[in-house]
Amino acid sequence: MDKVTVMVMRNKTNAERYLAANADVGDWEDENLDVTFDNIQNGYMIIRKDKLAPTAEDFEEHKKWHAELKRVLTEKWGPDPFISLDFCAVCEHYEPVNVEITQEQLQYAQELME
Repeated sequence: MDKVTVMVMRNKTNAERYLAANADVGDWEDENLDVTFDNIQNGYMIIRKDKLAPTAEDFEEHKKWHAELKRVLTEKWGPDPFISLDFCAVCEHYEPVNVEITQEQLQYAQELME
C-alpha cells in the first residue's frame, strides 16, 4: 500500500488551502495559517485506524465527538470555555475532502497528533 486516503478540511473560499493541524505547522504566509497541498502532512486530518478511506459517516462521528467535548467543557466551565479547536465553527468555513498521501506523510501527520 503506497498511498493512504485521509480526510482533510478544505477552505470553502480558497480551494487550494487546507486547515492546518495546529498553529505551529500552519503556513504563516496565509492569513488563516492554512496549508497548501504541497504541505498537506501539516493539515488537520481524519484518519481511520484500518487505513480505509474515511466516509461521510466517519466525518459525522468526528463532528459529534467534538460537539460532545464542547458540551462537557461548557457544562463544566460555563458558556465561553477555552476550546483549542471549535470544530463546529471550523465546519462553517471548511469542507471535508478525501486526499491521498504517502506513508511518510501519514507517519508525520500521526506524530503531529500525538
